[in-house]
Amino acid sequence: MIFAAAIISATMAAANWQPPNERNGWKLHGRPMRVTPDNIFEYMNGAGELYLAYAFKTLDVWTFKHPDEGGILLEIYDMTRPEEAFGVLSQDLDGPDGGVGDRSVYAAGLLRFCKGRYFGRVLADVETESSRKTVLELARRFAESVDEKAAVPRLVERLPNDRLTPATVHYFHKKLVLDYIYYLADENILLLDAGPNAVLADYSADGGSAKLLVVEYPEKAAARKAWEQFHRAYMEKTPPVADSLSSCRLEDGKWVSVQLAKKHLLITFEALRRETGEKLLYATIARIETNRKEPVE
Repeated sequence: MIFAAAIISATMAAANWQPPNERNGWKLHGRPMRVTPDNIFEYMNGAGELYLAYAFKTLDVWTFKHPDEGGILLEIYDMTRPEEAFGVLSQDLDGPDGGVGDRSVYAAGLLRFCKGRYFGRVLADVETESSRKTVLELARRFAESVDEKAAVPRLVERLPNDRLTPATVHYFHKKLVLDYIYYLADENILLLDAGPNAVLADYSADGGSAKLLVVEYPEKAAARKAWEQFHRAYMEKTPPVADSLSSCRLEDGKWVSVQLAKKHLLITFEALRRETGEKLLYATIARIETNRKEPVE
C-alpha cells in the first residue's frame, strides 16, 4: 500500500506535534511519512481523489505495532481550512460519536474525526478493547494539541433544522463527490467543478425522506446556467421564463423541484408529494435571504 521511496519524511503536523513512542503496548514502528498532492496516489491509489476534491495540503502518517494485537495506523490530514476538514468527514457520518475533536465517528476499529483544519483517521488492524482504547487516546492526544476552532460551513448552517437527518449532511465542491453520494448524470450539468460550495442532506417526510441539494456559485450567472441545464438534462423540460419555482413528477412517481435564489441553486429530490419538496425549498430560501442561523432545539 505504501511506496516509501516516493514519500518524504514527515514534518510534524499542528505545532510540531508528534505521537507518543508507546501507548498501551503499541510502539511506533518505522519512520513517519509525509504525503502531498504530488504523491497521494502512490500512497492510496484512487482514494486520493476524495481528498483532492477538497483543499488537501498534506498528510502525515505514523504506524504503531503490538506484539500480539497487530498494528494501528494514524493519519493526520491538513485540509487548509476547518470547513474542508468538516467536508471530508461529512462523507460518512454514520456511526456512534467517538468523543474526539470537533466531531468524530467510530466504528469497527476505525475512528474518523476533525479538529480545526485537520481531518484524522486512526485504524486498528484488529478491534479489541485495548486497541479501541488506544485508537481513541492517540486521536485525543492530537486533537488536544490543536487550538484552532471548529467551523461548520456557512452553507450547512443555512439548512432548515426541522426534520433534518444530521448524519446525512454532506458538504462538497466537486461532481465526483456528488457522484459518490447521489448520482445525477454523466455530464457535469450542475457545473460543480467551477468553484461552488454545495451541501446535500436528507429530510424525513411523508413516511419516507426527501433530499435537499443547495449549491452556492461564485456568481449568479453560473447559478442560472446550471439551473437551465438541470431543467433540460434532468427534468427534460424547457426552463420557465422567470426564475420561478419549477417541479415535475418523474417516472418513479416521485417529485423533483428546483429554484434559483440569488447565487444559489436549490433542488429537492425523491419527495413523495409535490408540496413536500416545494415547502422545503421555500424554507431554505427564507434562511438564505435572511442570512441567519436557525437555533437548534
